[in-house]
Amino acid sequence: MPNARWLSTAESGCLAILFAWLIWLPLPFGSVIERARLPLIAVPLFLCAVAAAMRLWATRDRNNSAQPTRVWIIWGSGALLFLAAGALQLVPLPAPILRAISPESYTIWNGATNLARVAGVHARTMFPISIDPRDTTLELIRIAAMVAAFTVAALLIRNHQRRVALAFVLCATAMFEALYGLREAALQRYEIWGWVNRLIFDRTTGTFVNPNHFAHYLAIVLPMALFLLAAKWHVSGSEEMPVSRRLMNLLERGILTAGFAILAAGSCAAGILLAQSRGALLSLAAGLLTIAALLPGRRVARLTFAFCAGALLLGAFILFLGRERTIARFVPNQFEQQTLVGRRIGIAAGARIWRRFPVLGSGLGTFQRVVSMEQTQDLEKIYHHVHNDFVETAATAGTIGFVIAMVALFGGYATLVRMTFSEDMRSLSWRRRAFQVAALASLTIAMMHALFDFNFFIPSNPSTLAVIAGAAVATVDHDKRTRL
Repeated sequence: MPNARWLSTAESGCLAILFAWLIWLPLPFGSVIERARLPLIAVPLFLCAVAAAMRLWATRDRNNSAQPTRVWIIWGSGALLFLAAGALQLVPLPAPILRAISPESYTIWNGATNLARVAGVHARTMFPISIDPRDTTLELIRIAAMVAAFTVAALLIRNHQRRVALAFVLCATAMFEALYGLREAALQRYEIWGWVNRLIFDRTTGTFVNPNHFAHYLAIVLPMALFLLAAKWHVSGSEEMPVSRRLMNLLERGILTAGFAILAAGSCAAGILLAQSRGALLSLAAGLLTIAALLPGRRVARLTFAFCAGALLLGAFILFLGRERTIARFVPNQFEQQTLVGRRIGIAAGARIWRRFPVLGSGLGTFQRVVSMEQTQDLEKIYHHVHNDFVETAATAGTIGFVIAMVALFGGYATLVRMTFSEDMRSLSWRRRAFQVAALASLTIAMMHALFDFNFFIPSNPSTLAVIAGAAVATVDHDKRTRL
């Protein structure tokens, strides 16, 4: 008994640190600044080590009591293989092998070697595939920390109470982001902790520099608010009970939680509109409609109702907030055409970089180093990222890394869909499956937005999504199942 009490207290402490870390993530400009790197990486790695040790201790005298779910195995194994492929980019190779695997990397390193010899400097004879090992190392560590955050969530967020706590924390953080951005927009100063954003005007950014990344954060958190609302509605009465009676029960027993969830969802929607992010708004709508289509029952009627309700809510927000602050940017104009052209230039350059480094890529985190080799337009600026996470992954990780990432991502996604909606998984509690539905919505939104933005490289966004995904695939052995 004392051991169980000690273990519960230790897990609660780790959860408190994890939740504090999640609240902190978006605050330092989306964790993109140099000073945010240490806590971004150190906290999840430390928590992963502690949480793994605690689970091993708790299950030391049991047989098969903490088996990971199939989705956890797929995503975890894929992440480890991807990290191994990235680490291979850092291994110094003899010139003949490097030339066979990556001719372009060999050409770059050989040119640097010849230049060093001309300058009288001793040159090495073995070089890695990555054309910038330092950037690749930093990117590998960042991805490892993200995998650690996923693992911590899968190890610790195993029951409904903890999933609800996670949803509350994320919703409260999103509300702060939206209100912070709204305040700066109302004051017409667009400051972030005193730094004036002179890059983008008249669009709400919260504590992010780019409004699209701010809107993406709100979009992946919004399903957590819907999860809280659905959980309260579920316990308000049976399906046979009249809607009016269930609504009265909801007002009597769960008004605080329901009100918080509605306020959080409204704040996220308003923040996305004020950010005027077309990609986030389109991804949000497409993601929610996709998940609505997967739910059992009368799909056509549900989709029609969801579409009409969403359109009415958006219309109400637009009327309340004003057309100029919400959808004026959606009207085609010369500036927006330039934005679309810029995205096309970056994506085309990324695809050509992939052809230059087809097997193992140019090195994780090195796109800005190699883009000038293929960027033939808009030469007054350098594109640091492709506005497509899939293309940038292919360019920097190569075909091997890209295949590993895509097989793991979509394989785990499909398995989670089956785990949520399959008849074989009806033994899982409704509350567990409801959170999995919300997590699937967040994942779908993120994958769709990845087609025309680079949110994977804004540290706070994929790290937050990793925790949501981890909580959705935690071991079911500790989860209460519906009694058959």
